[in-house]
Amino acid sequence: MMALERIARFDARRLEWLLRIATAGALVGHGGFGLAMAKRDWVGYFGAVGVGPAAVHDASLMAVVGLLEIALGLLVLARPAPALLLFVVAWKLGTEVLRPMAGEPLWEFVERWSTYTAPLALLYARGWPTSARRWLG
Repeated sequence: MMALERIARFDARRLEWLLRIATAGALVGHGGFGLAMAKRDWVGYFGAVGVGPAAVHDASLMAVVGLLEIALGLLVLARPAPALLLFVVAWKLGTEVLRPMAGEPLWEFVERWSTYTAPLALLYARGWPTSARRWLG
């Protein structure tokens, strides 16, 4: 029985690391894409929430969002606190839902589903926090 417990703990740690890397990779990749490419479509996503092209340009919002996503990815990789993981889920849901709001097909939102579920799966794999202190740790 002891060997099975060791294998289960090892597999759980490997699963956690796979989910950390998947979540961090999606965030860093998406943020880097926004930072480096400044894709014109993203101006339309800001427009879906009432932020015009001039404001996007003047405030360098694409760079700010890109850097924020890179930072979130690195934080998830370094220290995936439960509160951070829930924030990442909310952030990704909130930013990706801008696609259909800006007129893109709904499948653009659906096809990115793994970017919402990977941090939730990581939270589940690490165990649901039972105290306020564990939410931050």
